Amino acid sequence: MMNIADKLYAIEQIRLLKARYFRFVDTKQWDSLRAIFTDDATVFFAEAFDAPRPIDEGMTFIKDVLQTPVSIHSGFMPEIEIVDANHAKAIWAMTDQIYWLGSEGNPFGISQMTGAGHYHETYRRENDVWKIETLKLTRLRRLTIPLPSAN
Repeated sequence: MMNIADKLYAIEQIRLLKARYFRFVDTKQWDSLRAIFTDDATVFFAEAFDAPRPIDEGMTFIKDVLQTPVSIHSGFMPEIEIVDANHAKAIWAMTDQIYWLGSEGNPFGISQMTGAGHYHETYRRENDVWKIETLKLTRLRRLTIPLPSAN
């Protein structure tokens, strides 16, 4: 059984992990982003996938979608539960904004997307480092603005 100080330390480490996730996504640090996931991690973006996908497939999707636009991700109000010394789970409220400058590298034909929802995640501690084991994004709202017409 973990004492309260160890639990609070684990919670803070998970908060820092998620902060890195958002920063690595927005600054397009793909190798650093991949490194914060376990090797057997899965990701599930319900808008794009019909089921969870292995992390490397998820990384390809993330890179394909976010390489060109400017993205701004925010996470807040985490509900973090330490399951045991090596496992935890959390739900994070989130918002994201994505801005494309044109049609090049834009798979969706939109100029902007703003979303809000929740990340549902599990974590595993490996070699004393917390990593994301599963990630599922669910959205409550998604607003898109189409590309301006060429008229």
